[in-house]
Amino acid sequence: MRNPNDRQAIVRSAVENYYDDIYRFCRYYTGNETDSYDITQDVFLRFMKYVNSCNYRNLKGYLLMIARNLCCDYFHNQAVRRENIVSLDAVETAQQNMAVCCSSIENCDSKIFFNEVLQSIPREQREVVILRLHDGLKFHEISKITGCSLSTVKSRYRLGIACIRNKMEGDRV
Repeated sequence: MRNPNDRQAIVRSAVENYYDDIYRFCRYYTGNETDSYDITQDVFLRFMKYVNSCNYRNLKGYLLMIARNLCCDYFHNQAVRRENIVSLDAVETAQQNMAVCCSSIENCDSKIFFNEVLQSIPREQREVVILRLHDGLKFHEISKITGCSLSTVKSRYRLGIACIRNKMEGDRV
């Protein structure tokens, strides 16, 4: 068991270093500002509760995993469920998709518009796109956080980017 002073220092450091990232993830994931603050607080409360058993090699990943689980609980409790039935197209490389999305984001007239587009794609795809583009995580890291296979993560990313691209191009026509 760790010294209580060490625990406090670890928790304080985690809050100082990762609070904004965890909040942004929750905000993008849920689309609800107020609930995102609550979920972010719950993330750090859970972290405080289990700080002694936490593996610190990837603290941000650990906190994102807690946040993801709490966001999933949020949707479950809100009875918001989306069915995602998608036919698979030919696979493009992840770097090409990321470059297209990033250029679309930079050319976007408004962050609000992009956030609306992001909220309109299926939750599973949105989660992967946020973790990849915003947090800069690698696919194998996202796979561990989400508990999905590497191929599922890549597929969700590719489909999410395609959805975003289609919605952005469709709106500008």
